[in-house]
Amino acid sequence: MTDPYSAIPEEATPALWRRYEEWRGQRHQEFNDKNAHRLTSWRTRRTFRRLVLIQTFFAILLLISSVIAFFTNKWFLVPFIIGLVGIITTLYLLRVVTGSIADTPVTALDEMQVAQRNSARSIGFTVLYCLMFIPYATLIVLSFRDEVPGQAVYGAAVLLISLVLAAICVPSMLTAWWMADPDPEDLETLHREHTTRPTTSATTTTTESEESAP
Repeated sequence: MTDPYSAIPEEATPALWRRYEEWRGQRHQEFNDKNAHRLTSWRTRRTFRRLVLIQTFFAILLLISSVIAFFTNKWFLVPFIIGLVGIITTLYLLRVVTGSIADTPVTALDEMQVAQRNSARSIGFTVLYCLMFIPYATLIVLSFRDEVPGQAVYGAAVLLISLVLAAICVPSMLTAWWMADPDPEDLETLHREHTTRPTTSATTTTTESEESAP
């Protein structure tokens, strides 16, 4: 597959990168085929935004745990693990119900989806490098001391990890927040295919058994 929106000529693109893009496209197609019939009742704008708000809550929980890590290396683990598991879970659910637009290759999207994906990634990158100034500034302030406690350095490391995890979720959260309700006909088609698939499989199995019988 080639990216029609890429400014790099196809002949100037390394073969390794083209193979990587093809692999990404195949993985995306496999993911959507696997999850096309899951959580169809969740594919509404209201649910998209609820998942985004839930993911925001877990991101805040991660940040709270990173502040606690400046004072203790034990008690911060409880909110940190809850926030980490919550972010991973809600991120996966967002990918399922939205079709993973934020991670989709350009060749699998229409013009509006490409614009939304690119805008979300641009904003996510801006959020990432802005947040990175927080742990850097913290380390600079700590460096003014003659002796820096190891717990403070540990807390700065946890803060850095938490901010990166929160920032990389921004593109998926934005694309989900911007998405409108899907076409009801598309949901009915998915539901119809889901309900008829077992019957089709059973019919095929029965036909094969009859043909193999003497």
